[in-house]
This record gives sequence, C-alpha cells and structure tokens, in this order.
Amino acid sequence: MISNLIVFSTLFLGVLFTLLYVIRPEFRARIEQPKYVFIKQLSMYDKSTGAEQQVVASENNSSDCNESDSKKSAVRNT
Repeated sequence: MISNLIVFSTLFLGVLFTLLYVIRPEFRARIEQPKYVFIKQLSMYDKSTGAEQQVVASENNSSDCNESDSKKSAVRNT
C-alpha cells in the first residue's frame, strides 16, 4: 500500500515538474540559473589565472608538433 503511494506520488511530481518546465519560462530560468552562475564564475576564474591563454598556447604547441611529425613521416616515405 505505502509503496503504491510512493510510486504514484513520485510519478505525479515528475509529470508536474516536466509540465512546469515546458509551460512556464520563468520556472525554467529559475531552475537553470545555477548553471549560468557557475559558467560566469568559471570564466572569471579563468581570466584571473590566465588559464585561457595557457590552453590556447598548449593547443598551438600540439598542432605544431603534429605538423612537424607529419613532415617527418612525409620525408621518410619519399
């Protein structure tokens, strides 16, 4: 008996939450707000530590290595 109550109340709350999320944009904005706060804080942290510049520099270095590796293999093949 109690297990049926738990299952049906969970289903009801799930359907209610889904309907509110789809129908009410202000509810959706409130639910998704922590995601945007986290993204903002993360970008502020990256700017303060210079992490974005380090990522770009490491990507440039890895692409340079890949180009030189491909040139070496092309020389070996000829």
